[in-house]
Amino acid sequence: GVHNRDLIVRVGVERAEALMARAHVKPMDITGRPMKGWARVLPAGVARDEDLLGFAAMARDFVATLPGK
Repeated sequence: GVHNRDLIVRVGVERAEALMARAHVKPMDITGRPMKGWARVLPAGVARDEDLLGFAAMARDFVATLPGK
């Protein structure tokens, strides 16, 4: 999804923690409390199509592991 100008992705706790080491990736925090399993990617982090597609694939792969509703 998108919040303001940032990409938000749900990727699971472990991957979100690993992503924090990347440039332009921050904790997902809208309310003052970081959301576990989510990451916020600044616009510079998805400037190239390949970057955006990579984050989208991570999110898709994680969501595919969730039980159906």
